[in-house]
Amino acid sequence: MKKNYLFACCLLSAFSFAQQMVSFETLDGFYTGDINGQGTWISTPTGDFPANVLNQTVCADDASDGMYSLRIVKENTYGTQSVPIIGAFDNLPVMLPHNNFTVSFDMKMSQLNGSIFSFQGLSSADEKFVVRLDFDSSGTIKVLKMVSGIPIMESASATWQPNLWYSITVMGTAADIKYYLNGILIYSGAAAESIDMNQLRFVHDNTEGTAYIDNVKVYNEAQLSSLDKTLNKNTVNIYPNPAVDFISVTASGKIKSSEIYDSAGRKVQIGLESDKIEVAKLPAGLYLINIKTENGSFSRKFIKK
Repeated sequence: MKKNYLFACCLLSAFSFAQQMVSFETLDGFYTGDINGQGTWISTPTGDFPANVLNQTVCADDASDGMYSLRIVKENTYGTQSVPIIGAFDNLPVMLPHNNFTVSFDMKMSQLNGSIFSFQGLSSADEKFVVRLDFDSSGTIKVLKMVSGIPIMESASATWQPNLWYSITVMGTAADIKYYLNGILIYSGAAAESIDMNQLRFVHDNTEGTAYIDNVKVYNEAQLSSLDKTLNKNTVNIYPNPAVDFISVTASGKIKSSEIYDSAGRKVQIGLESDKIEVAKLPAGLYLINIKTENGSFSRKFIKK
C-alpha cells in the first residue's frame, strides 16, 4: 500500500514553519534510478566528469513502508574516503535553525565491518557541521562533538545490527541537540556549530555495504510534544536479562512478531508464544531481539547465560 504524503514548505521567510516529508514514492514525485536531480536532492559532486556520482538511487529493493526507498552504496570508481561523503544530499528549501528543528528518518544497513554510514546536517557554504550521527562499521553509534574546537566522534549509548530498520530522530532545542534511536534518547549535547543548516546528507565512506533510507521528515521547529506522545506509545521491555530458560516481552502495543539475532548478525529461528520466548537451547552469549508491534519496530539486547 502506498503512503500518504505532505509537502508544506513556506518560502516567505526563513522563520516560517516548514515541513517536508519524503518517502521516495511516485506520489512524492520520485522515480526509480539515480537520485541526482530528483526534487531537492543531488548525489555527491565529483568536481570532475561526471559532475555527480552515479549509483545512489531510488529503488524498490526494500522500504520501511510503501514501495521505494533511497539506496546509498559503494561507488566502484572511487576508493575508500577518509570521511563519509559518498551518498545523497537534500538541499533544503528553508534554512533549519540549529536550536529549533526536528529531522527524523528510517535507516537500514546491510553489514558490519564495511562502510561507516552517516547522517549529517550542515551549512554547505563552509562545510561546517551542526549535527552528525555515524553508524560505525564496528556496530557502535557515534555523535559529533567539538572539544576545544577539535571535532570528536563520541560513542552514544546504543549499538546497531545489520539488516534491521531503525527509526532515528535528531532534534535541536535552545538547550541542546538530542538524538533518539527507536524513540529512546541515546545522546544529548551541544551543536557542533551554532549555525543554521541548509543541507542534509545521507552518506558513507565508500568501503562496502548498502544502506536504505526512508520516511525522511524535516521540521524547522522542535517537535517535543509529538515525540513525547510517541515515546509513551513505544514502550517495550524484555525480562529477565540475563536469561536462562526464557524471556518475556511486554509492550504498550500489540506484539505482531519477533526475531532474534546472534552477535554475528545471524537470525535465530525461535518463535514468540504468549509473550514468551524459550531461549534454553541457545548458546551463551549476547543477542539482539527485534520486536514488531502495532506502534513500530524496536530492538533490545539480552544476554543468554
